[in-house]
Amino acid sequence: MPVSDPWQIEIEPEVRQWLELLSDAQYGKAERAADMLAAQPVTLGEPYSRHLGGKVRELRFIMEGNAVRITYWLAPNRRIVLLTVFRKTRQRETAEVERARQAQKVCEADHGPAEHSYERIEEERP
Repeated sequence: MPVSDPWQIEIEPEVRQWLELLSDAQYGKAERAADMLAAQPVTLGEPYSRHLGGKVRELRFIMEGNAVRITYWLAPNRRIVLLTVFRKTRQRETAEVERARQAQKVCEADHGPAEHSYERIEEERP
């Protein structure tokens, strides 16, 4: 596969459900963060991304004054898989990191590439 092939973003059900609950403005913020990750998945570092151990990293951004984290891993075949999402409330989010590590292990062991894409359609405002 040529190096110029773009990375594809895939999402686990938890992230999909979270995205569906966001307002258009909030969704735009999350989408911009994901686009930044897709543009430089291997080299994106702090303050935008941080390694959590093993294969798991977190995408970091602020949404309406809250620190939001979307955990992800770089899967084979140039895929970025968004695993879990949480609002950072503690200095060390040990339980959330462990949850993301478990989600990554299940993702890697139990299923291959995504078969469906997620597309959000903005609602028209009167």
